[in-house]
Amino acid sequence: MNIKQVKKLNIPLAPGCYQFFNIKKEILYIGKAAKLKSRVLSYWRPGTELSIIKQKMVKEIDKIKIIECTSEMEALLLEANLIKKHRPHYNILMRDDKRYAYIKVSTEEKWPKIHQTRKIDNAGTFFGPFTSGIAIKTILKTLRDIWPHRSCRIMPKKPCLYYHINKCPGMCAGYISEDEYKKTINKILKFLSGNLNNEIKKIKTKIELLKKENNQEKANKLKYELINTEKILNQTQIISKMDKFTSDVIELAKILNLKKIPKRIEGYDIAHTFGKEIVGSMVVFENGEANKNEYRKFKIKNNREEINDTKMLKEIIMRRFNNDWKKPDLILVDGGKAQLNATISALQKSKINCLAMSISKGKGLRSAIAPDRLYFPKEKEPLILNLNSPALHILKRIRDEAHRFAIEFHKKRRSKLFMQ
Repeated sequence: MNIKQVKKLNIPLAPGCYQFFNIKKEILYIGKAAKLKSRVLSYWRPGTELSIIKQKMVKEIDKIKIIECTSEMEALLLEANLIKKHRPHYNILMRDDKRYAYIKVSTEEKWPKIHQTRKIDNAGTFFGPFTSGIAIKTILKTLRDIWPHRSCRIMPKKPCLYYHINKCPGMCAGYISEDEYKKTINKILKFLSGNLNNEIKKIKTKIELLKKENNQEKANKLKYELINTEKILNQTQIISKMDKFTSDVIELAKILNLKKIPKRIEGYDIAHTFGKEIVGSMVVFENGEANKNEYRKFKIKNNREEINDTKMLKEIIMRRFNNDWKKPDLILVDGGKAQLNATISALQKSKINCLAMSISKGKGLRSAIAPDRLYFPKEKEPLILNLNSPALHILKRIRDEAHRFAIEFHKKRRSKLFMQ
């Protein structure tokens, strides 16, 4: 195809995905764009610098298929699903991974380093995801200006350029102790965790106390550190909480291979003490964030011969769908296969078509590093995600919130019983 033929296709400016086919009707490449027309035309526009691989690909294009989306996020999701399904030759060849980037602090090492990555593994501490590569570069640069730290992949035997320009404290030559460097890393971790504002308040309080004690020298030193700390907050552009939670939901949709992003997810749990004061909870997450106005509580009568959590779970889900509440895109229950089957049975009896899944630690695994198991309908084996997976993060947040809400309600009921 040439640029005249492409222009005749009347490609919209809307967000969406594009597919390039060769003469054999094989998919060569799948991409996404915020503005489809501009992106597709860029492959043929004079002056565009294309890699050798892309130049070869363009020569093979015989047909273009366009799929419009309502947003760039939906385009991102669709692109991921299409690539996973078709595995086009040039996507694999070019390693065209459009996942978000993260900042990694290699806390598993004696001398942690800080760098950008798109790969999440079990080691280290990750922050993000970040929608902007420029934002990450700004953050990393400013962090290094204020708190010099290691970024090298392999520790050198002698100080490198970064030490000489005051961007690294020179741990390779013993110019800083391990304890002092850990203090620096802890400050960076607090900043990246969004907890640095509390540190600023503490520093301001300490400065005032030192002034009262007439210790002006220490007060000035802390004030200098405070100015630098506030400087980094003003200069960086970290992704907001809402953006992070939304991107977690996108990652979840990719993992589950969903056709659309689950905007409303409901989580359920049961709480009781040896069968007394049995309650159920329903929590709601919309666009990745808790919507407490939509939370619901359920009282369950203790008039049964045996205590069966799966039957009680089934009961509260059926009661939930007897009400004219918003319908969920996804239901998550705490438990294993039995709890999932009870949920599916409740949905079938209520004649509700909704995706359901369960999350469980498994028998005897209660530590923070134990893998969570995800159960799906018609799947015999559970899915175990990486501990740093954003998709797992959102599921655990929903599960833990449903558990917290159920326990809180149960304790209130139990307290009233003791007061009688």
